[in-house]
Amino acid sequence: NVPNAKRIVFHEITKSAINEALEHPRELDMNLVDAQQARRILDRLVGYELSPFLWRKFFRGLSAGRVQSVAVRLIADREKEIQAFKPEEYWSLAAFLNTKKEQEKVFEAYLYKKDEKVLDRLEIKNKKESDQILEDLTEAEYKVASVESKEARRLPGAPFTTSTLQQESSGKLGYSAKQTMMLAQQLYEAGYISYMRTDSVNLSQDSLSAAKSFIDSNYGRDYSLDEPRRFKNKAKGAQEAHEAVRPTVPSRTSDSMKDLLDPKQFKLYDLIWRRFIACQMQPAVFDSTTADISAKNFVFRANGSVLKFDGWLKIYPSKFTENILPILSENETLDLKELKPEQHFTEPPPRYNEASLIKAMEEHGIGRPSTYAPTIA
Repeated sequence: NVPNAKRIVFHEITKSAINEALEHPRELDMNLVDAQQARRILDRLVGYELSPFLWRKFFRGLSAGRVQSVAVRLIADREKEIQAFKPEEYWSLAAFLNTKKEQEKVFEAYLYKKDEKVLDRLEIKNKKESDQILEDLTEAEYKVASVESKEARRLPGAPFTTSTLQQESSGKLGYSAKQTMMLAQQLYEAGYISYMRTDSVNLSQDSLSAAKSFIDSNYGRDYSLDEPRRFKNKAKGAQEAHEAVRPTVPSRTSDSMKDLLDPKQFKLYDLIWRRFIACQMQPAVFDSTTADISAKNFVFRANGSVLKFDGWLKIYPSKFTENILPILSENETLDLKELKPEQHFTEPPPRYNEASLIKAMEEHGIGRPSTYAPTIA
């Protein structure tokens, strides 16, 4: 009930952001106040009813809430899926081949078609069926039916939201969601990154311009974009007014921050900075080759991929495997080195880890960026 109370909004603790916010105060938005009240009532309707029930049935101190109860349900449903899972046997068949010109370059092709029909992964169900195919391929001639080469482009990921930051930090750095948010809070309070509780992938025009200038100066025009790359929010009900998690000063490289941060803070800042700069860089370009090799009424397929231009991978390394095929010509006859059948069994879905549970919560619209870490904890 403070008379003439105003609200200011800023997404980073920097002098310019706070001055800008002070120059543009706004009235209190009662819709936001009512939304918070509604969440509080829901918390009490769920928590006040269920928590005492858990105390009676299990032990005191357990709590149930409108978010964590649904997260527990996801975990329970996944466990039931795993318990009910019945593995299925299937077989694959690989041919190891080489050209007559380059006999030392052996490459692998997998069984792809039979009688012009693309084979399903579970098509070869047992050893008997696999042995029959091996028998059918006795004395087969392996000939290149077709070769297709094309350029494949790989785009960078969007700048971080709370959810993707927690997932990537878990996978790349081994940090828990709680630890990631604690470190991000420290970086935010020091003015080094924008607000870390967000489900938006929007970026301010100032930050985009600064990113382009940095890339032009440090990596050259080949790596920068003519127009900024903008991303669309996929999260249900994402707050469009917010920004993604990004460095407040794009030219403040992670190397320049090494002496200002402790090792764990530095690793997280480095991840955020690299992801932000990478999202405004050119795609990585691969030369991709697909070769189909006929053998009687069967077709084997070999795939090759070679990095042609690193683009954003220069700053944000990501897993990829180069596979260099020898130069192949249509109707060329190949030498078979080995046919290798292999037995497999289908596997149940994995149990959730922190990263995959956060991803599932986001996909189902469960919780908000501020509740992922405490819910997981």
